Amino acid sequence: MVLVSIVGDFDSSVLPIVYEFKDDISKHILIYDDFKYDVIKAQNIKKGLSRFKKKYNYDFELKEYKIDEDSLQNISDASEFLLLECKDASDIFINTTDGLSSVAAILNYKLIKKGVNFISYDMYDNQYNILNKKSLQKFSICNNLNIQDHFLLKGFGIETSNIAKFAKKYQAQIKEIFEKYSEAYDAFTKLPAGNKSISTLSNDYKKIKNIFTSMKQENTKIKDPLLTGTLFEAYIYNLLSSLDFDDIEIGLKVSRKYKNSKIVNEFDVLIMKDNHLHMIECKYKNNIKLEELIYKYIALSDIIDEDGKMIIVTKKPHQYDSNIDNNEHGGKVYKRAKLSNITMLGAVHKDSVRFISNVKGIFNL
Repeated sequence: MVLVSIVGDFDSSVLPIVYEFKDDISKHILIYDDFKYDVIKAQNIKKGLSRFKKKYNYDFELKEYKIDEDSLQNISDASEFLLLECKDASDIFINTTDGLSSVAAILNYKLIKKGVNFISYDMYDNQYNILNKKSLQKFSICNNLNIQDHFLLKGFGIETSNIAKFAKKYQAQIKEIFEKYSEAYDAFTKLPAGNKSISTLSNDYKKIKNIFTSMKQENTKIKDPLLTGTLFEAYIYNLLSSLDFDDIEIGLKVSRKYKNSKIVNEFDVLIMKDNHLHMIECKYKNNIKLEELIYKYIALSDIIDEDGKMIIVTKKPHQYDSNIDNNEHGGKVYKRAKLSNITMLGAVHKDSVRFISNVKGIFNL
């Protein structure tokens, strides 16, 4: 199989098809426009494909073809190039999903009569059509991407954490902290900064101290991020770990180089379902600047998934309700979030069952 991917605006229109046919590909060809942004995106995907091949020991050939999408002759030349890359035209599959409409139209006109196949992926239903001169058939995706390969194929570097192992090992203690002793834990998080360890806590924090000691954290500093931030992420991760998803990650870092710098983004909890990647950000702080968070996550949407949804979880009940919808000037921060596929949920520990139900509905799990 010679798979041809036309790079357009959305990575999600290319990567699921590559992953679906990964075991059948003998050659993969990237076609992209000479516009600078498209060149950068194509090179990132090519880099990701090279790393993907190395990770799983695939030996398919990688090629690329740069075009001018406004040139009929240039696109016609591309069609001739593709025919030369394969002895049997029926072995060529061109993924035209979101792939520059003029390019797709001309390639179709030039090549479908030769026996070439054209793929169109529906990112919302996670299905694809294969069109050729004989038929149009619909198929459901069988091989859904996992989270690490999603970022790998986009050309990102990946760093995993040990938080999941910690969360599973101490699931009972973490649940107890947030659902039984949340007031004591809140008081603990407000302690002044210092170098004292958990073992020095006074009897005012006896219950919290005993739980931390049972988790072998007695020598951990009181203000260690593990105990004042990561613990809440682990709690949320444990609540969601039994839901119907394809993959889940906690504390995953993804990076991309910029000249001599490495730009890193860390995600609290990520959930993948049917090639849709969703994010949950966990904030167990007293003073949260929601407006800043929303702008930050809007900027991260391209890193995650074009159709992905985000949830910001806090310890406080959010102040949005149906009445704000009818108030022209009220709740602007929440309305901005909703317009950007971001939902804010609060006070999870007060009703974890309701929280799980909300997440299922928002992420279509």
